[in-house]
Amino acid sequence: MKRAPSGPCKDAISPLSEYRSADARALHEAHRTELEGLYSDVRRCAPEVDFNKPGIGFRRPQDVPGASPYLALWVWVDTPEQGGDPAARATEAFRLHARTLVARLVGRAPVLADARVGGYILVLTWVGPTQTEGRSVVETLVVRAAKPAAATFVAGSLPVSDFLRGLTLRLFDGEKELPSPSRALQGQAIVVPSAPC
Repeated sequence: MKRAPSGPCKDAISPLSEYRSADARALHEAHRTELEGLYSDVRRCAPEVDFNKPGIGFRRPQDVPGASPYLALWVWVDTPEQGGDPAARATEAFRLHARTLVARLVGRAPVLADARVGGYILVLTWVGPTQTEGRSVVETLVVRAAKPAAATFVAGSLPVSDFLRGLTLRLFDGEKELPSPSRALQGQAIVVPSAPC
C-alpha cells in the first residue's frame, strides 16, 4: 500500500506542550533547529516515507524506566512486498529504510554530541495484510540504537551484523507486541543499501 505525501514540518515535529519532562523540553528547546533540519533531510533523502503526526521529537524508551530522552523519528512506509509474516516484513522494512533514516538521525551533529541524549529511536509503521472489524491492522518495528554504534554503522565502519546485535528491536501487530524480530534479522545475510544524500 502506497502512502500519501507527507504534511508540513509543523505537523511532523512534536510541539513543546506535549513534553511532560523538563529534560525532554530542554532538549527540544536546545535543538529545535536540528529537529527542523531532520525533517528537511528526510524529505529530501527519503521522499517515499510519510511522517507520523507527530513523528519527530525527544522520547524516552517505553521499556527502560528512567532512561534519558532519545531523538526519535517515526515514519510510515509502503507495505513491504517481501515476507509472509510480520517478522519477515519487518526484516524487509529494515533492509529498505534503516541506513537512510539512521543516517539522517546521526547527521544532526549537535544532537550526536549532546550527552543528555540517550540514543536514537527509529519507528517504521506500515499497513499489514490483516483486518479487524473491517479495518486494516498496522504493523510497527521500533529500532533503538546507541549513538556511537549508529554513527559507525552509517559511516560504514560497523558491519550490519554487528550493528544488529547491539540494537533493541520491538515489533507490534496493532497494539499487540510480538516476539522481537532480532533472531530473524540476524539469521539472514541482509545487504543494506548505502544511504543516499
